[in-house]
Amino acid sequence: MSRSISIEVPDELLELLGSEEETGKEAKRSLVLGLVRRGKISRAKAAELLGIDLWDLPTFLSEYRMPWFDYSRKQLE
Repeated sequence: MSRSISIEVPDELLELLGSEEETGKEAKRSLVLGLVRRGKISRAKAAELLGIDLWDLPTFLSEYRMPWFDYSRKQLE
């Protein structure tokens, strides 16, 4: 199930992103990646929500300067 929401976006952002459609896509990406950063959803769930293959997610995350692995030194040891 999916729902549409409406948000106000400054004209400057619309100009930077090129169109309302691209702005909507970027808003969705940002929302999903924010949930990943806060540990609310897994990377696998993020890939599913974004409609991309899990194997493509590391490349996608790198475009947003987000690491694929996010472990502390202690966790890695």
